[in-house]
Amino acid sequence: MNAEQLFALFKYFLQELPSLLAFVACIVFAVTRWKRYPRVAAVVTIALVFLLLHEIVFSFVYFFVPSYFIRTAESRDIQTVIRNVYLVIGLISNTIAAIGMILFLAGIFMRRKPGTAV
Repeated sequence: MNAEQLFALFKYFLQELPSLLAFVACIVFAVTRWKRYPRVAAVVTIALVFLLLHEIVFSFVYFFVPSYFIRTAESRDIQTVIRNVYLVIGLISNTIAAIGMILFLAGIFMRRKPGTAV
């Protein structure tokens, strides 16, 4: 990896910084509620850590994987390779993110008492 690629990766992470900080803040908030709601806080914290790791891992995946496949592709197939690589990475990324969101929502809505009818 040369300096130009390293700088591009750094810029990519700077773009993701607000999301990463939001995840960290939410994790801290969930941990502070641990004694009050231990099961809910545990599930929400696990989901948030999962989503934070997803964000970091797929930042690297989106940065390195497409360039690898583009370099190894033949010149006549380059558009097809680019389209297929981004399609597969997007499907995997969105499926994993959906799992994290399902876990997060399950944690938020678990152990709720039914409300009174309005």
